[in-house]
Amino acid sequence: MKKRITRILVLILVFLLGVAGFSGLMNSQNTDNKTDLQTAVIPCMAMKIGNTEVNRMYGYAQDMDESYMRDTLTPVGTDKILAVSITPYGRKIESLVYEIKTADGSKVVENNKIKNFQEEADGKLTAEFTLQKSILMNQEYSLSFTLNTEAGSWTYYTRLIQRAGLSTDKYIDFVNSFYTKSLMQEDNGDLRTYLETDSSISNNSFNDLDIHASLEMVTWGSLAPELSRPGIPSIKEINENTGSVSITYYITAENENGEVERYQVDEFYRMRYDQTRVRLLDFQRSAKEVLTTEQNIVSEGQLNLGVTGKDIQYLSDSAGKIVAFVQQGDLWSYNLETNKLTRVFSFRDVGSNDERNDYSQHDIDLVRVSKNGDIDFVLYGYMNRGEHEGCVGTAVYHYSSEQNVIEEKFFLSSSKSFEFLQQEIQDFSYISKDGHFYVLLGGQLYDIQMEDKSYTVMQKDIDKECFKVSENQRYAAWMEGMDKNNTTVITLLDMEKNVKQEIKAEDGTKIRLFGFINNDVVYGMAKDGDIKQNSAGETDFAMTEIRIQNSKGEVKKTYQQDGYYIMDVIFQDNLLELERAQKQGDTYQKVSNGQILNNVKDKQDETFFVIMLSTVRQAAVMGLQFTGGSSQEPLIMEAKFTELSEDDVLDMKNETKVGEEYYVYAMGKLWGIYESAAEAVKAADEQAGVVLNSSQQYLWERSNTAAKASIALDDIPDAVKNAPLDVSQLKDDLKGEGTVVNLTGCTLEQVLYEVGVQRPVIVKSKDGQARVIVGFDSYNTTLYNPQTQETELMGLQDSTKAFEENGNVFICYVENIGE
Repeated sequence: MKKRITRILVLILVFLLGVAGFSGLMNSQNTDNKTDLQTAVIPCMAMKIGNTEVNRMYGYAQDMDESYMRDTLTPVGTDKILAVSITPYGRKIESLVYEIKTADGSKVVENNKIKNFQEEADGKLTAEFTLQKSILMNQEYSLSFTLNTEAGSWTYYTRLIQRAGLSTDKYIDFVNSFYTKSLMQEDNGDLRTYLETDSSISNNSFNDLDIHASLEMVTWGSLAPELSRPGIPSIKEINENTGSVSITYYITAENENGEVERYQVDEFYRMRYDQTRVRLLDFQRSAKEVLTTEQNIVSEGQLNLGVTGKDIQYLSDSAGKIVAFVQQGDLWSYNLETNKLTRVFSFRDVGSNDERNDYSQHDIDLVRVSKNGDIDFVLYGYMNRGEHEGCVGTAVYHYSSEQNVIEEKFFLSSSKSFEFLQQEIQDFSYISKDGHFYVLLGGQLYDIQMEDKSYTVMQKDIDKECFKVSENQRYAAWMEGMDKNNTTVITLLDMEKNVKQEIKAEDGTKIRLFGFINNDVVYGMAKDGDIKQNSAGETDFAMTEIRIQNSKGEVKKTYQQDGYYIMDVIFQDNLLELERAQKQGDTYQKVSNGQILNNVKDKQDETFFVIMLSTVRQAAVMGLQFTGGSSQEPLIMEAKFTELSEDDVLDMKNETKVGEEYYVYAMGKLWGIYESAAEAVKAADEQAGVVLNSSQQYLWERSNTAAKASIALDDIPDAVKNAPLDVSQLKDDLKGEGTVVNLTGCTLEQVLYEVGVQRPVIVKSKDGQARVIVGFDSYNTTLYNPQTQETELMGLQDSTKAFEENGNVFICYVENIGE
């Protein structure tokens, strides 16, 4: 009996040892390759205005396309002296070379090595250098630096411009003074003189303040913050009349539980200096709370996200038990059943105040959340640290909840800045369950097979206006060709099945895509004879029928009514608003709108939904409310990473531009990309910004139109003097002397900017006669008559009226870029 018991005990011991050994082996296999992100190694740089650092620059590990790099603008005086500062972060600086190129990066103007650095008390290196060659006034150039160290070489980018009469130092001093004074508990009352407080406008959130806010909100109310990291001003726009500067700084505040809250504050200032003082024309502030693993944001039935924007990106699993959400470039998840809060992804390092980790030129797009807590997501933009530090690109990740580890599926590099990449990724990207990544880059639709890093181009030369995506992101549709008024085929793609189907126009008709409603595609049909050009030079696409069709090819609803034409379709939830017209002679006259009510889908009850609360200390705060959950404090975790492989990187040298594009910069950022110059000018006028073309030449600037101008007739090309009102003809006649710009639809006041910078403007004047605007002053426009070859004056009011009556048809050209 004793021997039997001993034998049993031995067997149990062997079993336990075996289990322990096997578990140890499996645990070793599962965790050995788990790691944290590598610490940032790339130094930072900045330009200097006097003794003040401006235009912070972060290093790039790859060659970037200069035409897409316009984050900051550095003015240089007629002495051509510039100053630069380097924050080494422990790196040994071996050499620094600067290079000046034309704005589009096509021509090198000058390059040279910078010598004689001076080490400052804080460990930074500074140096002055003088440009050796002259550059053109009022024209932007690309200024880049190549920094060589013992750990590697990196490139830094800014823009360079030489302009007279600038008040750069006044604007920089004002911004630094304003934001630091707003943090003072006393002696900040004089800030009131710069504000345009309007009590009728609601400014009750630190996330969204403007020049109309109260002094109490601008000076942080009851939050009582302290400055934790000063800001460095970034010059965005500057001319003889105005200057625009952005600044980002960090503050901390203590909450009711003694926890330290951290906030990123982004501010934008637009100013004018009138020889006595700086006047504030516009002010915007956005404060966002940076969540940390050291604070508990979970209370019973709510995730407290603090001060942040209303447009919270979140996604839950189908059972409504797990939610993933994005805040300030970080990805979090919360599991109601296990009461576990996880910071899934962040470039920020716990306990570190390293500015490189906080550089917010990236974003996250949630794709799906599984019932087991796994998350698929896309990270795109500038990579602050880790294996891809200093690169710009798009990474696809899978988070395993069971192992609490992130695996990179692949990394797609890009030569565009984050702002341009963001415009494309936000428009469209999709990951199918079987590992296909669909993305629209440079007008090309790609299907990337992530497992073997191969890809195919599904469609070339897609116009952004001709491409639509369904609400659930599963379906995409596009019109073939670059002319939305001359399309006969719409292609519908099911990205889960990777199946395409074509919707074809009938003979003698054209087809137009409008979008999706409840994941069904909406399109219209127009007879060839009903597609006409109107008096404003625009095309009336008069449709006789609108259809709603599902993914199976079944037409679910149609709209057509004899004698009525549909000119446009406006989406309103499950309602389609149809802009209608009737034909009168050769023109279409608007009538009352029609409607199509689509079948409403049964909406599932959502476990999570966004709420906004008002507090005394933080003002308006946001949260995610849910039903159920634990009353206990959650377990807070941070995910690890698997080791990466070079095979994960896909480098596609194919992000080509499709046609001419116009970039609107406003409020300190890339506001939008437009294919219509006129629409770009209108947007820039509304947002007090500027318009640049694809070559990064100024097309238009708000508040910088000359008081008067006159263009010498001998300086105008004959092709323009002939005043053709046909854009295609002018393009042919100019023969490469410049790029034709159609500003039809703009106002006279807007196009006078062009004349002020010595660009003649062809206009349709009285009785539809073509003229060329070659000058103006406070009272008249000067018009060149191509028939008489003489100039004539017309009053500004008469000109405005005559041009409006003839459709505000304006055509000009932008000179070829010079050195």
